[in-house]
Amino acid sequence: MGTHSVYGPSSAHRWLRCPGSIKAEEAMPEEKESPFAAEGTDAHELAELCLAQKITTRNFIGKTPLINKERVITTEMADYVQEYVDYVRNIGGHQEYEQEVSYDDWVPGGFGTADAIVTKDETLFVIDLKYGKGVKVDAPDNPQGMLYALGALSEREVFLSFDKVVIAIHQPRLNHVSEWETTPEDIYSFGAHAGL
Repeated sequence: MGTHSVYGPSSAHRWLRCPGSIKAEEAMPEEKESPFAAEGTDAHELAELCLAQKITTRNFIGKTPLINKERVITTEMADYVQEYVDYVRNIGGHQEYEQEVSYDDWVPGGFGTADAIVTKDETLFVIDLKYGKGVKVDAPDNPQGMLYALGALSEREVFLSFDKVVIAIHQPRLNHVSEWETTPEDIYSFGAHAGL
């Protein structure tokens, strides 16, 4: 879509607690992308390219990503992103990268882009790459991960059935991987209570 949902997963921690924050944000001027956000965009693009093309991140050292031609991929970024790439690859199964998911049935206008969605046996994995090194984020009851899972689950249960949902958050620069196993029923219950 190329746009962002006002009810996007990355800000769910705020709007789920305070729906009025959306209205308040409308009056705020559009913020310019910070260097940290730009770095995260590069890391996500690098991960997607390497996962989709089944190559190593080191192939991109010194090269510019597709989105921003002003920055080059450093050895440090390549090595950290490779940790995430290896993590996703090691799960196996059917993999999709940078997939837009909609949870509009629960939160009107709600959608977001999941970094990786994997279906393996009767388990749905939703994996979120966080390239920042500021705050450690855990997967259990994480609203961002649960919204991604809600959209991914509802779209895929049309043709697949799942016993488990695993939400994973990978933060390579903090040497932190958090996984949370839950059920489709719990994800749908969350969706029923997330509605505005």
